[in-house]
Amino acid sequence: MSGSPVRPYVITGGRSRSTRPELAIESLVSALPERPELPDDALLNREHQRIIDLCRSLLSIAEVAAHLGLPLGVVKVLVGDLWDLGAVQVLPPVPQAERLPTTLLEEVLVGLRQLR
Repeated sequence: MSGSPVRPYVITGGRSRSTRPELAIESLVSALPERPELPDDALLNREHQRIIDLCRSLLSIAEVAAHLGLPLGVVKVLVGDLWDLGAVQVLPPVPQAERLPTTLLEEVLVGLRQLR
């Protein structure tokens, strides 16, 4: 077979960790309405583009991974890249201490049902 050797397509460029350790699987990602000017060395691969397209509506890291069929670690690296470039906004998950207790939510639901 002649021609150039086949190069394997590596999604994360060999990286196994995101530049953003604060990314959690429940972090919410949304693409920014206007794409920033990217430096010449910041080439986006197909998966980066797909994440931007998917995140026109707010999605968690876990949902993005499921839609793309990629491991969570890979998606965290890619979302970290996009965040560093200013192409997406990432909202951290709500800390456990700030979440409403399940019992309170159940009481509200019972009260709403009684209003029918």
